[in-house]
Amino acid sequence: MNGGTVESFFKEVIASIEKHFSDYQLEILFKTPKSLKANIHFGQNLFIAVRYNARNERIDFALIYKNQRVFGYDNLKEWHYHPFNNPSIHIPCKEPSIDRIISEIKEICSKIKKQRG
Repeated sequence: MNGGTVESFFKEVIASIEKHFSDYQLEILFKTPKSLKANIHFGQNLFIAVRYNARNERIDFALIYKNQRVFGYDNLKEWHYHPFNNPSIHIPCKEPSIDRIISEIKEICSKIKKQRG
């Protein structure tokens, strides 16, 4: 997915966010040369929790709405995603690109924003 460094991962995430979203707020919770924890906010009660660990190449993207994961991708054990209609299940998949993940998240954010008016 990336070169295995926090910096390259972070740059790829931000480039994709800027491509797909015009309005967001970045919150870096924790960043070291080996790990990253950040939240990318899209207004009230809606954000992506992004986690990366360079030591074991663990990657986690979770779309959080009203303090609940509503969609996500991660590679715990193997790559899988948590679908929007049922985020508690794991559906195995091939390794997605960061841009594909962010693109899918944008589609779901649009659905959520339409639902809440």
